[in-house]
Amino acid sequence: MQLFPMLLSVILGLILLVAAIGKLFNMEAFQLALEQYKLPYMGVLKYLVVVVEFVVGISLLTGKAAVISSLVSLLLFITILVLYMTMYSKKLNHGCGCFGSTKSMVINKFEIGKTVLLILLSAALFSFYLIHYV
Repeated sequence: MQLFPMLLSVILGLILLVAAIGKLFNMEAFQLALEQYKLPYMGVLKYLVVVVEFVVGISLLTGKAAVISSLVSLLLFITILVLYMTMYSKKLNHGCGCFGSTKSMVINKFEIGKTVLLILLSAALFSFYLIHYV
């Protein structure tokens, strides 16, 4: 594997893995953060997010199912951006509890920018895998 996609895989894989583990250690904070988005099926959704983040994080770190895991990471970060933008536009600037944090994260332009950067990194990785392995 080339250096650039390997670095992207490690960075994105670690971010997703740390996020999943953080949520596991504080599911209550994650659920409280999710409740502000008023999403359906909250009981199932909170566990599904953790499992997906964990599996995709491990997959990115190990290079297994690279195309699918890079696509799922891209979709996860796009979903987070949509949620952030929705809350930001409503002037409800509470975060997602993405790392299981008990302190309230504020959604601001910096957090939105970080999420856009993660989308760009995921898109670059997905594009690389599409071009070279599909």
